[in-house]
Amino acid sequence: MPDSIEFFSSGSGRPLIMIHPLGLDHRTWDYCLGELSKYRTVMTYDLPGHGLSPHSEQNYSIEDLSHSLKVSLTDLGIVDADFLGLSIGGMILQDFAAKNPDIINKLILVSTTNKYSQEWQANWTQRAAKAREGGLQDMIDQFLDAFFTKDYLEANNQVIDYCRATISKMNGESYAKACEALSACNLEDSTSLIKSETLILCGDQDNILFRDAAYWFERNIQNSKVKWLTDAKHLSVLEQQEKFLNEVISFLKAS
Repeated sequence: MPDSIEFFSSGSGRPLIMIHPLGLDHRTWDYCLGELSKYRTVMTYDLPGHGLSPHSEQNYSIEDLSHSLKVSLTDLGIVDADFLGLSIGGMILQDFAAKNPDIINKLILVSTTNKYSQEWQANWTQRAAKAREGGLQDMIDQFLDAFFTKDYLEANNQVIDYCRATISKMNGESYAKACEALSACNLEDSTSLIKSETLILCGDQDNILFRDAAYWFERNIQNSKVKWLTDAKHLSVLEQQEKFLNEVISFLKAS
């Protein structure tokens, strides 16, 4: 897996690195670039096999993705930044924050966890097998049901169209490799080492695993607080865009 990351940047000031969830790409954040770039240099990128990033022939771990981010930021001379990660992005940043405390100014973890239960690990194994066998097309509705509330799905808007189109184009092997990295990841020990000021965001209707994880983070990350995005499931950042932006901007602007 190559260490070099191609970033997409806009705005000025301290960098804000934002990491998208599994199955989507850097365009997840397009709607909020205009607002966030008023306060930060917003830097987004695609994980391996997502969006414009090439497929990784090698298996990799969440820790590998964290290391790749560190190498790329070092190459750019970035030594002070804010970070926001959604789902798999939040797992990458837990490892990154524990290992690189001097780089992180503020940390935002969204709809993520520090590890997966045995039931979820089996789920990731099943998803990986299905993706390798037949791609992602037959699983899209299952994903969308986990991502959004019923009312939001019925609206069938541009966000839903974006998710459907992006997931359907993803290489099955790339998705499978990411599933296996998630299944194998356990950050319980390293997450408690995070020292940066941390905001934890989660949809109030997200899967219980992520809601329980939000409370765990608040108890185990010293300088942290939880904010709930109401009427939203796993992709609360897309379903409740205004609420998400308000929480993020308020956190970033606070001294």
